[in-house]
Parts: sequence; C-alpha cells; structure tokens
Amino acid sequence: MAAHCTPLGKARWKRARFRGRGDTRPVMPEYADREELARRACRLALRTAAAILHSRDEAADVAQDVAVDVLRSMHTLRDPEAFDAWVHRITVRHTLRHLRRRGRARSAETPLTLLAEADEPPAAAGVDRDALLAAREALTSALAELPPKQQLAIALRYVHDLSDAQIAHALGCRRGTVHALLSRGRAALRRHPDLAELAPALSPGGLR
Repeated sequence: MAAHCTPLGKARWKRARFRGRGDTRPVMPEYADREELARRACRLALRTAAAILHSRDEAADVAQDVAVDVLRSMHTLRDPEAFDAWVHRITVRHTLRHLRRRGRARSAETPLTLLAEADEPPAAAGVDRDALLAAREALTSALAELPPKQQLAIALRYVHDLSDAQIAHALGCRRGTVHALLSRGRAALRRHPDLAELAPALSPGGLR
C-alpha cells in the first residue's frame, strides 16, 4: 500500500491545532484553514523525504512530523507567501534528524510510487515512461551514496525546482555552499556506473 498524507489523528490534531505546547490560544485568523495548510506541508515534505530516505513509511513519518510542526508554529510565519520555503526548512531539519537516528541504514523500499502520488508531474510527451522510471530508480540508489546535505540539495533542486537562494534558505547555508553541494553531488552522479546508460532518460539538464 502506498504511503500518503493522512489526516492527523484526533489526539495529535488536538495537540497541534494550537500555537504550541502549553499555549491554548488558537492560531491567527489568516491561517484558519489549518488542515489544508497541514496537507500542503505534508505533500511537500513527503516528496523531499521520499527522495532521501527511500522508504514510504519513513518518509510518511517525517511528513507527519513536519505537518505537526507547521501547525504548532504557524504564528511564527509572518509572510504567508514564504510558506513553502518555511516548510522546506522544517523538512530539512526533520529529515537530517531521521537520518542520524537510524544511522543512515538503508531501506529496500523505493519512493517511486510515493512520488507519483505526491503530485508528481506527468512524463513529457515522447518520453519513454519505463526508461524514465528505470532512470529514477537508478538515481534513487545513487543518491543514497551521497552525503546527506548533497542529497537534500539535489532533492530540493530536482524534486521542487528550487533556486540556489531558496535551497540555501532551506539548508541554512550560503548560496556558495549550495553551489558546491550541487556541483559535487552531480559530479558523483555522473561518475556513477549505474547512471551512465540511463542519464538520457532523466529530465533535461538533470545531471548537468
């Protein structure tokens, strides 16, 4: 069964729907549609975590934790237009924490089904879908061999199409650091033997 963003359980929702622990004031009126925002945060986090953790269940756990954090901290978001960037930063924190907690142990699962469920864009006309899926599966395995921050930088660029500045904000680093992370990560992927024949099936410019 594919993982997905499910509504928070009643007990968890009751804890999350207020500003924070011990604070029973409701969130601001402009964020009244809390559940919809939580679902959006969950979808964004799910795609990033899936690309890094290679496990449906673990990615779903991270996405749920991100959604809870978003609900608890909504009052700290001053600019609603920055919602996605804020969620990416929370997702990075939870994903890195999860990697440390499990000691980067590998999972046999791949996130391909999960990514498709999380609003993945359809394949472009004329693209061989089987070849595309094979390329992405090979890329998933190759990504797992990179350092965590290189994985995150690449996932944020190619899963969410973020700019260097946006990735820097999510990772809490300088743009120059992002450039280095992407450059080293892409170089490692280009050298990976499993990607040599599959690179043409990836999205245009994906490994440049």
